Amino acid sequence: MIIGDLAHWRAQPGAYPAVIGRALALLAEQPLAGLACGRYPLGQDGMMLLIQELHTAPADTKRPEAHTAHADIQLLLAGHERYGVAFADGGEQVLEDRLASHDIAFYAPPARESFIDLVPGMFLVFLPGELHRPCCASGEATMIRKAVVKVPRQLL
Repeated sequence: MIIGDLAHWRAQPGAYPAVIGRALALLAEQPLAGLACGRYPLGQDGMMLLIQELHTAPADTKRPEAHTAHADIQLLLAGHERYGVAFADGGEQVLEDRLASHDIAFYAPPARESFIDLVPGMFLVFLPGELHRPCCASGEATMIRKAVVKVPRQLL
């Protein structure tokens, strides 16, 4: 997992894998505020940009998730969002496995989970297999807007 801020990521050029740096550069160039919710190709190498507007909710109503075929770059554009994060140790209980059809599996809450609060401009990068619980409320439930870049595993 990597945490950063889109306004400052260029100050640490060696801190990111090359493809993550390329994806962040593409995000910085996009008119994200004006894009409608939906899915957009991002470059020629299979990366996809998703613009989402969602409601946060208490963490205990959200399920941790992980992907195997993609890394996620989740950039908060508006609102406040809390993420649960945990490193997989192999003993996680799978509640719903949709990896083959949608590259997502949902898990029971891990024993060792930490929480990170994001404000607009901050992003988290989740590599394949890293557990994350998005859309948790940081205080009161609220509407959020975010950009998610799906980076194919083979580009990492």
